[in-house]
Amino acid sequence: MSATISLFGIRGYPSFFWGRTFNSIAIWVDFTLIFSLLSFNFDASPSVLGMTAALYGLPGLLAGPFIGALADRKSPALVMLCGAFARFVTSLGLAFAPNEGVFAVWVFAKGVSNLGTIPAEQIVIRRLLSDAQIVSTVALTSIVDQCTKILSPLLGAALSFALHSQGGFALTAILAVFSMGCAIGVAGAVGWRHSDESRRPRCPDFALFWRLIMERPALASTLGLVVTFSTILGLYDSLVVVLLRDHGQPASSFGSIVSCTALGAIGCGVFLKNILTHVSESKSMTWFLVGFSATVLVAGVLALTVTKLSLGVLCLLWCINGFCYGGGVMAYAIALQKEAPPDSLGVVSASARSMQLAALVIGPIIGSWVAQHLGLEITFVSAGGIGLAIAVFATLKQALARQRSNKRASVQSM
Repeated sequence: MSATISLFGIRGYPSFFWGRTFNSIAIWVDFTLIFSLLSFNFDASPSVLGMTAALYGLPGLLAGPFIGALADRKSPALVMLCGAFARFVTSLGLAFAPNEGVFAVWVFAKGVSNLGTIPAEQIVIRRLLSDAQIVSTVALTSIVDQCTKILSPLLGAALSFALHSQGGFALTAILAVFSMGCAIGVAGAVGWRHSDESRRPRCPDFALFWRLIMERPALASTLGLVVTFSTILGLYDSLVVVLLRDHGQPASSFGSIVSCTALGAIGCGVFLKNILTHVSESKSMTWFLVGFSATVLVAGVLALTVTKLSLGVLCLLWCINGFCYGGGVMAYAIALQKEAPPDSLGVVSASARSMQLAALVIGPIIGSWVAQHLGLEITFVSAGGIGLAIAVFATLKQALARQRSNKRASVQSM
């Protein structure tokens, strides 16, 4: 606890923390308002909803690495300030959009405006904090993120209900103004520009990214594992509500499951620092993948064997699920800070994020196909089984790498 409190004594960190918190709240409120207003105000068809969801996520998949390269070349504080201003403008655009077509265009612009946040924040963390402090801030910000995940959608729904219009986007516009102020505070610690800006590439160097993956086994291992987490999640996540419905659970049960996932992740954030004092990030990610995949597999097996699933058992499973998924993502964030070169952290983090988004886009397509042709329960069993198989493979690979390292050490000592 004292280590976490001491973070706020670091110059620039309070501005970074509050700016990140405002961004997290705004993203979840935006997400809730966008799709609730499309459904209830504009009476949008399923195809329009699907297209809008694609427009919201597509910028990160395609343009993320380019924004990451910009964050590496320019000051991360400048990228954060420009991103916050863009979110302010897009919130106003969404608030005054006259029809669903214009609204969808502003949704795409909102997706673009969110792109600079992740790479800029990664660079700021690396500049302000030591390795030990990075573990503390990753755990702290994860806990805050999960709390906003629980509360912000409720706030968005309340705004949508109370205002009966797009006026709820006024809140995210105000949050964007607060974020601009926080970005100015961060600039006081990291500056407004890089001293070697002219020597940094304007476009993402994908050859460099690939070379880093090849030359740094720990980075490659953690990246492969986090993409596995995203793939497994994509395979089953959109089908959870169908599983609940088909096994006799009320509509409110899905909210309970989401809350349990967040509570599990919060619990992991509390214990993560203790876990990582005993095992490396890559090894802990393997363990977390085992637990995450096992919960999905058990849910599928239970669905195959019983007619009505117990909500209490499912809530317990998804608490463990959230604990393990949150742990995997947090361990990856820490490994990324340690393994990626500081001068390429923006493009590496953004490229990795694009890979995760690709998995989250492709996963639901495959999962829905399997559910349609082989059965819903088989989708969960298959997703969990794939995750366990990859975890076993990663464990064997890590053991082999340690064995080779020990052999080299013994030969050098002779």
